[in-house]
Amino acid sequence: MRLYDDDDDYDNEERGSNSSITFVYMALIMSIIVLAVTALVFWANGSRGKSDGRGYAEAVAQREERLQQSGASAQNESEDLTSSGKLTANQLDIWTLPDTGRRDSESSKASSGNGTVTNQTTGETVSGDGSESGKESESKATADELVSGKTSVYDMAERESAEDTKESDEEDEEDEEVTRIRVSHSDGTKEWVDIDEDMPRNKYNYDNLKLDQSIMRYYENGKVASWLGVDISSNNGDVDFEKLKKAKCDFCMLRVGARGYSSGNIVMDESFEDNIKDAEDAKLDIGVYFCSQAVTKAEAREEADVLLDAIEGYDVSYPVVFVMENIDGDMARIEALDTKDRTQIATAFLNEIADAGYKPMIYGDLEWLLTMLDLDVLEDYDVWIAEDGSKPQYPYEFGIWQYDSDGSISGVSGDVAMSISFVDYAK
Repeated sequence: MRLYDDDDDYDNEERGSNSSITFVYMALIMSIIVLAVTALVFWANGSRGKSDGRGYAEAVAQREERLQQSGASAQNESEDLTSSGKLTANQLDIWTLPDTGRRDSESSKASSGNGTVTNQTTGETVSGDGSESGKESESKATADELVSGKTSVYDMAERESAEDTKESDEEDEEDEEVTRIRVSHSDGTKEWVDIDEDMPRNKYNYDNLKLDQSIMRYYENGKVASWLGVDISSNNGDVDFEKLKKAKCDFCMLRVGARGYSSGNIVMDESFEDNIKDAEDAKLDIGVYFCSQAVTKAEAREEADVLLDAIEGYDVSYPVVFVMENIDGDMARIEALDTKDRTQIATAFLNEIADAGYKPMIYGDLEWLLTMLDLDVLEDYDVWIAEDGSKPQYPYEFGIWQYDSDGSISGVSGDVAMSISFVDYAK
């Protein structure tokens, strides 16, 4: 055991003094720390208060102000578009798109009912013209149909497109009639044939054509400027040419003969001699024709010589006509010919007729004349066009038009082919 002495008292006193100083320092340090923490807390609270209070409010106010300005600008643009009449909601394709499921039917009905439509892509609302109830009803009906799966909007668009196409086709066809002709072939097919601009056009005014029962007339300055004729062969049986004359028939085209389309033999029309004599007695002007199946120029000249022999001594004042046609439902010997062959054969026949002092002419329908022959080569010869209808489409010059292949007239039993001539060949 250690005894307490004077040195121990001194040490104890010194230790007590040091402890007091230490306590003071510690208290001072703790006070500083507390003050620092308190200041930090107050600073943090003040900063958050500024952010949650005035700073946040100012940010919100600025954002709202920007939104209001943007909304006003968009509204002004929408009003400008609607009021200007240049573009409306009903004219925008996006407004008529089918419903995609992002909008319920009640919302759709409400929007269409109050004259507004919502753009499902942008969320923008476009106002309709509430004063036009007809447009509102139309918009509502369209929306209801689209929601229920109907496609009348597209049907209407298709109808409008079809009408536009039809109208455009009609306009095109009118234009095409000036530059080309639609030709129907014997096999039922059709094609457009370009008109040769170098070929002389006929200048007839078809508004001057008048059909009275079966009689076609052409008028100029209120007077008849055409001559009526019929096509006569043994197929017509016994013909009363006196009645034809009284029926105001001016001329008749008589068949002289034909070459067999299979055998190639020339056969005379058994009624030709009687017909030409009776026609002369009735004071009718006479023209004649031969049905060719020549496959060479020599055969064509042979046919022309046979015809010339048959009409010798008769008054044939109307044209002498070369007729060549395909045979419906059967093979004909001329089907092997091409355009050049047919044109050369026709030229050989017509030259023989012209050399004999008669008026040569070529007969045919649109198909034959426009697709089977080279008309440039035959330009110097008159044409007898066979085309049933109210007016011919044949664009080039022609002298006679057979307008009805199954007509009727007094003096002929049954059907008879009827023509009018725009030229008085008898003079």
